[in-house]
Amino acid sequence: MFQIVITPSAKRTAKKLPKQIREEIIKQSQELKENPYLGEKLSGSLHFLYSFHIKFKGVEYRLAYTIDNIDKSQKLIIVHLIGPRENFYEKLKRLLR
Repeated sequence: MFQIVITPSAKRTAKKLPKQIREEIIKQSQELKENPYLGEKLSGSLHFLYSFHIKFKGVEYRLAYTIDNIDKSQKLIIVHLIGPRENFYEKLKRLLR
């Protein structure tokens, strides 16, 4: 089982979302603990990241993360950014420069 770790930048962006949406994202992202490869593998300059897609009340949200499987005892999913689909990948590229 993987453990989810949220970076400070992901916490900041998540705080800007309404509470109901944050709760739904947390609920749906729990699936990643069992299978971290549910997310879509990104390509291009973001090839090392995965994107987990969440749809809530007709709006698409994204959760960008990496999988850190250093050893069998410590399996981590590191969340780098959480937010609505609009301009998400541009923000992600700026964040990871």
